[in-house]
Amino acid sequence: MRQLGTMMALVAALGCGGSSGGQGTGGTCPIPVARTAPTFSGDILPALQASCGAATSTCHGTAAPAGHVEYATGGGRTASDVWRDLVNAVPANAPPGWLRVAPYDVSRSWLIEKITKDQPGGSGFGARMPYGGANVCQPTVDTLVTWIDQGAPND
Repeated sequence: MRQLGTMMALVAALGCGGSSGGQGTGGTCPIPVARTAPTFSGDILPALQASCGAATSTCHGTAAPAGHVEYATGGGRTASDVWRDLVNAVPANAPPGWLRVAPYDVSRSWLIEKITKDQPGGSGFGARMPYGGANVCQPTVDTLVTWIDQGAPND
């Protein structure tokens, strides 16, 4: 049964390699210099859209599979809608105790786990994101961590 779950997670992840641009390497370094006072709409959301996708053809775009956060805005969807889907939200594919983004608690924020670990949450919870792409650069990770440490505010 565990093998089936792992296989299903792998199959779902295989279609998630696309990115929609950004500065640096293949969209995975949209923030090349860490920000000390990042804002959600000015720094975090554009970085997620560049690294994780917002186009229809990506796993986090307008046709996001069930359980995936949709980072796309437009068509009535706002940055605040994306923020609500991220902050204090329980992820569909994580061990118990995680939140997609846990304000003030990087160690319980699944977003950071997924972009910094090869086997996030241990085996059976997918692979490092963005799947099939270069690792998210350290300044972008540092900016995400700073935003979470500052309470993950919605500006």
